Amino acid sequence: MGFLLLIEFLTQRQGIAQSVMLWLLLAGAVALTLWECRERGYRLKVLLWWVSFAALTHVVGYIVLRLVPRRERES
Repeated sequence: MGFLLLIEFLTQRQGIAQSVMLWLLLAGAVALTLWECRERGYRLKVLLWWVSFAALTHVVGYIVLRLVPRRERES
């Protein structure tokens, strides 16, 4: 995701604030997942699985949110 942020910074300057907000939302989602798993007392392996699952699904959502509006603008 850092690479996507760098590419966006080089191509368009005004979109950088949106990317920072999405980074903060990703960090918040991962932190809440970590918190919930620790409260439930999951083992380390299960905790890491849930954290990686939350991070990966949010990255996929980020990519979808970046591609869908561009395709509609190009048409």
